[in-house]
Amino acid sequence: TLFRSGIARFRVFGIAQRDWSATGENDLVDLVAMVNGGVSLGFSNAHFGHPRNLIGTERAKDMGDGWETARRLDRPPVLKVDDQGILQVGGCEWTVFRLGHSGVITHIEIDTNHFKGNFPDSCKIDACVLTPQEEKEQIAQKWNTKNFKWKPLLPVSKLSPHKRHFFESVALECHDVITHVRLTMAPDGGVSRMRLWGFPRDLPSTKG
Repeated sequence: TLFRSGIARFRVFGIAQRDWSATGENDLVDLVAMVNGGVSLGFSNAHFGHPRNLIGTERAKDMGDGWETARRLDRPPVLKVDDQGILQVGGCEWTVFRLGHSGVITHIEIDTNHFKGNFPDSCKIDACVLTPQEEKEQIAQKWNTKNFKWKPLLPVSKLSPHKRHFFESVALECHDVITHVRLTMAPDGGVSRMRLWGFPRDLPSTKG
């Protein structure tokens, strides 16, 4: 309650919670969206923009509203590409998210809106299922666990500047229920939004 005064800003920090009981099994939902409970859990670099921006609402209003890393200094002196035109570099940047609800991903959107000269050459997405305890352990280790149980969701895919890239179900390699994803871009640059559309599904019961 306010009497005879003014407030310039009012902020409430936390994690969004969606009422999933009102969502049917056949309702297509952006499972990683911040408004649906998606959370950024870790990243390799966020020099110009935090990766949590990737799961924000609507399209990015500018480059600062996306995830942008610093330029890597380990690029080879001579750049080469493979048969698909994908740049062959050793370095990359990554970020990890927990979905708002476990589910099966069927469609992906990667948007490089506003990133015209500093967009990544390519990206890929890996996925897995993590328990709360496993998530806690990975955060403590800064996601630096070798031979971790990531499995490919979206294979390495070429990106273009200032463009929405859509990937249908046939392009995806994982059709299992997942809880976490890792977006990797190579070699560096900026992405404005990531949408992971799919169907909410409960994890299979481990009881005998």
